[in-house]
Amino acid sequence: MKVEHSLRVPASPTSRQPQRLSQDTIVGPDTHVFGVSLDALMVSNGWYTLPRPIRECIAFINHHGLAAEGLFRRSPPSTALRSAKEGYNRNQAVDLSLAGVNVAAVLLKLFYRELPEPVFSGRNYEIIRALPASPRSETAGESSDVAMQMDSVRARYVEEVILPSLKTEYRMLLCFTFALLSVVARNEAANRMNAYNLAIVWAPNFARSSNPMLDVSMCAVGPGAATVGSVVQIMVQMFDKVFSQELKAVLGSDADSCVDKAAAVLEVVDRMNSGQLEGVRVSPPKLPPRKAVSPAARRTPPLPPRRASADKATESIESMEGAEGSAVGDDEDDEEAQIFADAESESPSSLAVDPVAVAEAKSDAKDVVAES
Repeated sequence: MKVEHSLRVPASPTSRQPQRLSQDTIVGPDTHVFGVSLDALMVSNGWYTLPRPIRECIAFINHHGLAAEGLFRRSPPSTALRSAKEGYNRNQAVDLSLAGVNVAAVLLKLFYRELPEPVFSGRNYEIIRALPASPRSETAGESSDVAMQMDSVRARYVEEVILPSLKTEYRMLLCFTFALLSVVARNEAANRMNAYNLAIVWAPNFARSSNPMLDVSMCAVGPGAATVGSVVQIMVQMFDKVFSQELKAVLGSDADSCVDKAAAVLEVVDRMNSGQLEGVRVSPPKLPPRKAVSPAARRTPPLPPRRASADKATESIESMEGAEGSAVGDDEDDEEAQIFADAESESPSSLAVDPVAVAEAKSDAKDVVAES
């Protein structure tokens, strides 16, 4: 597999231990890695490297934990988990073979849970709620053609709308993480963790806002649910399609011809742990600028013209309410315009989405339903 053109290779052999490879360069020794921003951990002069706990835990689970029943569901001893976490925060060697696969699995989830900025915050919920629903039944024995087409539409929406709303370092981190989760789901006969079960245990680590009750509802999983849980399930089930752009950065020219892309990504993780590779160069996506929408355009479309009889019947009532209603209406317009202006000024540029992709995804969804 030739990936060197998009990956940074050390200029000369290094004698450092694999556990210290990237951390010495990015955050330095004796510096916490849990609860630290991804920009500080992953980004260095245009290159993106995996945080040490992520790459070591991913590799350990891939090689030693795929058959572990209830992977990512079972809790390890608290003392072993605390010791491993403190070891990473102190930049010390951590022997995951002694800690156990459940420690490695929980450390992965804990890393995401303690990020200062979550993967999906309340600002992301609006575009997630627009995820097209699937007619697939949760108890259906076989998938219909319509359900399969809708799954493709949903995956396209995640690929072209939801993922581009995230920062580059978040997308790259998710790509490596879901490469592992995709492989875990393939081994569900042994570990009993299919895409649905993985989405249930992983979604709460990705979603966080100022409203805990809303976060809980956004973690639901189901074919008709437009939630973070459904997004996670789609990422596991259709990893190759959803992360197509990120895979090109990681695998280079082999991305299109590679048969098992998830396994290839995990090989890159092994090369990072061994010191053969240090990072990945990623070109940020070119997103169109957000189009300002006036408050008037957000209102409910006007009703069709009423019949003459209805106009005459309500003419006297409207004339009585005209003076008072116009004054209130002007105040509401001013208030709504101010709220809209404040929201636009507070909206981060990282949440810009492609309006063309949104429209195409919704159009595809309507076409599939119409054909059914």
